[in-house]
Amino acid sequence: MEKETKACAICGNEFTPGEERTPYEEAGEWLATELWSDAGTLCPQCLDNRAKLAMMYVIDR
Repeated sequence: MEKETKACAICGNEFTPGEERTPYEEAGEWLATELWSDAGTLCPQCLDNRAKLAMMYVIDR
């Protein structure tokens, strides 16, 4: 059974949802769910980048 691929909403690269993730990708998925409401639409690289950028620039109010 072949897994469904999606195009990333940010970069457009193809990815397979649900593949094994790094801790940064998991953090990016949490941010996608809790802050930006775009969970499931981003590739692992964009999730990773989002988490790293959030650690540097997102300020907790």
